[in-house]
Amino acid sequence: MSKFYYTYGTDPRYPYQGGWTEIEALDRPGADKLFQMHHPDRTPGILNCADIYNEDEFRRTGMDEDNFGACCHEKITIKGRGLCC
Repeated sequence: MSKFYYTYGTDPRYPYQGGWTEIEALDRPGADKLFQMHHPDRTPGILNCADIYNEDEFRRTGMDEDNFGACCHEKITIKGRGLCC
């Protein structure tokens, strides 16, 4: 399983402002589907987040410490969903 990070900016139409959602899935397409199940596209085919990173990319951004004053909002896996802060 791999981890993917769906980040949020300040747009009030995002599910959260700042921070991110962590998704554990076999691959990026599977992670995208899990994300869409919980946060449907506002525009068909465009995920309702600011950006998406794999684990290595996300760590290099420095957002794991802070993203617009927020942290991880939730973790989603095939087994379910939980809050993380």
